[in-house]
Amino acid sequence: MHKEELTDGQSLRGFALATLSFLAIFAATAVPIPLYADYQATIGLTTADISNTMFTYLTGVALTLLFAGRISDSFGRTPVASLTLMLAIVGCIMFMMADSGAAVLAARFVQGLSAGFGMSAVSALVIDCVGEKHLSWGSTVASCGAMFGVMIGSVGVGVLYDLVSNLAVIYGVMIAILAVCLFLMPIVHEPLDQTMSLRAAVRVRVYIPADNRRLFAVVCVCYLGTWMVGCFFQSFAAPIAYQCFGETSPLAGSIILALVMAPSMLGGPLVQRLDPKRALAASLVAVTATTALMAVLVALRAELAFMVDCALFSFAMGVAVAVSLRLLLLRVSVLRVSAILASVNLVAYAGSAVTGVVCGALLGATSYEAVFAAMAVVLAASTAFVARCLRAPSEQKRDNRLTLHRFQRMRGAETPSEAPTPSEDGEEAAPALA
Repeated sequence: MHKEELTDGQSLRGFALATLSFLAIFAATAVPIPLYADYQATIGLTTADISNTMFTYLTGVALTLLFAGRISDSFGRTPVASLTLMLAIVGCIMFMMADSGAAVLAARFVQGLSAGFGMSAVSALVIDCVGEKHLSWGSTVASCGAMFGVMIGSVGVGVLYDLVSNLAVIYGVMIAILAVCLFLMPIVHEPLDQTMSLRAAVRVRVYIPADNRRLFAVVCVCYLGTWMVGCFFQSFAAPIAYQCFGETSPLAGSIILALVMAPSMLGGPLVQRLDPKRALAASLVAVTATTALMAVLVALRAELAFMVDCALFSFAMGVAVAVSLRLLLLRVSVLRVSAILASVNLVAYAGSAVTGVVCGALLGATSYEAVFAAMAVVLAASTAFVARCLRAPSEQKRDNRLTLHRFQRMRGAETPSEAPTPSEDGEEAAPALA
């Protein structure tokens, strides 16, 4: 399997459309969440059905990442990205036509499949379309784009529903956006010019780079710690606004959710010129401090200060996940991008499901202040772990992997005299340079 060298125009065009598609896919997964109350009134959706929607969604995500996380290594990035957009469209159509709780659960499962392919194939397409020079942008989209897309979908539905309270119109707008992305996908240049076997791609496997296990653990810890807080806000942003600050409009909850998600997209690009290890350590300290401050501000009922703190947390979260992922991607083979992203996101989704249950149970027994304080303690432990790993000696590579560093040195050089040949299990051979 080879990594194609893209021109600047191909790279920019591919990155822009892949990013738009990535955000649209996850915006689509958020569209039905604010509409469950309508489904309760119109088709008799029960509370148990609503509780099961998250389970069916995560099941679809986990199955995709576990069994088909590297499927784009076999069929190519752009064909699987097109398939992902089709699944997102089908999910919206199923929700639009749902007439029972079972139909809603089936639609949510299809959205889980589209999210799983989005986390692996589409995010890999984003990474493949940017070089090492702009990897901070690619890693930011791959690490923060899902939450940002969810925020866009949730807030967009809230605004659109106030204007037109018609489910067909709301889903129609989302389907149109996805269809435009699908229609434009053929203009993206395929970044892989030779693929691995399908049997190797669909093998059940959580790919962990043997010579970068410690760095892989650092990325997973950063994802788990920050997603723990971000996912908590996805569930409880509106209740926090109502119960802690006395708001009566859904707008306040939407603003809090937007502030927790949106600034994260700026974190990675704005610190790309700083030393990555120092930036990562500082960002985790900031994440911990801002989370602890949330507990204080909720206790004081200081709404405006709480919103500012949410924005600071989001920026620090964006730095942490984007920089940690960039550090890992620079050390592993460019031909293993989809496998790495699938594994990291599988760990993040599974961990977020567990932490979500724990935080919900803790909230039922205590208060929002106690939950934020507990999350700050977990983040402090995560920060200590990451700091210790960053101070440890670098792990030595045991082979001549085609890393982004090496691939950039190959640009403009002579054509390789012998192309890497995929082995039976899908691992690439070391590149032979002329």
